Amino acid sequence: MSQLLQQAVAAHQAGNMAEAEKLYRAALAENPAQADACALLGVVVGARGDFAEAIAWVDKAVTLDPKAGLLHFHRGTVLLAAQKGPAAIAALLYAAQLQPGVAQIHFNLANALRASGDWPGAIAHYREALRLDPRFLEAYNNLALSLVHEKYYDEALDFARRAVELNAAFGDGWLTLCNVAEKLKDYDLALRAGERARILMPQNHFAWFGYGVALNRVGRDADAISAYQRALALNPTRSDILDNLAQTYQSLNRLEEAEQTFRKAVEVAGQVIEGEDVREVDESEYGNRHWHLALIELLRGKYKSGFARYRSRFTDIKELKRLSFSFPLWKGEPLQGKTLLVCDEQGYGDTLMLARFLPVLRQQGARVVFLVHKVLVPLFTGWDGADLVLPHGGQIPPCDYFCSSFDLPHRLNINLENLPHEVPYLPILPPDPALQVSGAKPKIGIVWGGSPLHLNDQKRSVPLPVFADLFTVPDVSFYSFNRDLKPGDAEMLPHYKIENLVPHLTDFAKAARLVDQMDLMIVCDTANAHLAGGMGKKVWVLLPFAPDWRWLTGRDDSPWYPTARLFRQPAPGDWAGAVAAVKQALLQESLPSRISI
Repeated sequence: MSQLLQQAVAAHQAGNMAEAEKLYRAALAENPAQADACALLGVVVGARGDFAEAIAWVDKAVTLDPKAGLLHFHRGTVLLAAQKGPAAIAALLYAAQLQPGVAQIHFNLANALRASGDWPGAIAHYREALRLDPRFLEAYNNLALSLVHEKYYDEALDFARRAVELNAAFGDGWLTLCNVAEKLKDYDLALRAGERARILMPQNHFAWFGYGVALNRVGRDADAISAYQRALALNPTRSDILDNLAQTYQSLNRLEEAEQTFRKAVEVAGQVIEGEDVREVDESEYGNRHWHLALIELLRGKYKSGFARYRSRFTDIKELKRLSFSFPLWKGEPLQGKTLLVCDEQGYGDTLMLARFLPVLRQQGARVVFLVHKVLVPLFTGWDGADLVLPHGGQIPPCDYFCSSFDLPHRLNINLENLPHEVPYLPILPPDPALQVSGAKPKIGIVWGGSPLHLNDQKRSVPLPVFADLFTVPDVSFYSFNRDLKPGDAEMLPHYKIENLVPHLTDFAKAARLVDQMDLMIVCDTANAHLAGGMGKKVWVLLPFAPDWRWLTGRDDSPWYPTARLFRQPAPGDWAGAVAAVKQALLQESLPSRISI
């Protein structure tokens, strides 16, 4: 190695890139055949973003010495920085083949594979980097993040902990630990790790963002707002920070601030739609930052823009895909004499709520085919709101158009004034002798908790020990419709006087027959609220402080269900206050003929 090259490498290692570049060029002017100088000059030039020149230098390096693994490593690193993924992977794979014992080669290869979406491949090479160098902090960190992506949360936690144990001053390790702990729902650990990350990296917007998420998870929303604002001060171009900040405003019912911040997120993401107030916007024009804006518009009763924007759900929700058929999507064309396939979407409660719109389609002259989940078929079979009811997977007849049930409010121009609210609109089925509930006391069906798979279940479900205060009300009989038990519920239930009807709830037809025998349903925000409301039964719904959009705000009635009465948390997390209000109402209206809506 020439003296000039030695000086260049020393400057490079010291972080003096400008001096290193000058010395590399001087070394190459002295001897253009120095492959190492070519490769390292390419790395320095690439670091300042001149990728065309950088690639030319690393290409020259491997031409000069094609069997030197480190030169292919440098070439792959430059190509990765230039976002030439396939070429970078090929170069790094060859480098690993030529020089298999270098941990950094496997680490960079793993980074390239991760960037290309090959998460299993990335995990394998991060593991190899750690096998070669068990103290490789960044490899522990990136392996943990990759394992999180593949949902191997327990193993990810182990590697994140190792990164922190190796060097407690490694802020990235604490941030990864925060991320993994949040996925594992160990929110106390997530909060501790997030706090440590932001202390170690006070100028890192990712650290403040992760800390904000952890604060949200433990219910410290006001503090989360401060964390997100700090993250935005460090990087105002991140729309995801704005989105989280807006959601946090919404959780505190600071709705004007929430809506304006959602709109800012749309703007920062470059997703503003010109003329959306005066023209029909195609759903393909909506970006992923429109979804939460749609929900708050609906929550605030802005149904025209909210239901139009709701079509952005297919852009934002990864698990939700619009079904496709050989016939076109219905976009409001005349339906007289046409056959329209309406596909249910999302939860059972959504299907029950939106079924009210199918008779409107028939009134417009459409033949309606209703595609629903299997457990809903017995309820809707023979229903006069549809001409044909089919389960998913069934044989679809020829149709002129298709749409989702959630397209209907937009296509039918629904607002709060013209929302169909006549009940019952769901079928009232004839009694089944095998499903008779005996007893002379007023019958009250109850649901205190929903499916844990629901994204908002933590906020919508009422803890059984809190809900159980209702069971002290005398002279009534309680019947459980609660399918999903939380940890500890099964042990507590025998201590309460409740008859369990869940074994009979094998489909919604049976559920409807049992609901029809109740004098009152008291439920949290689950499908049972929509079933009872759609049947015209008296239903009291317990709602979190920041409710789902369909329940609106500041009212104890519902334009969707005239027989519903809403009981809202008086403060975030205050289920005891909401249950106390229900109990008081129940004590005042204890007989079936006197239970009011």
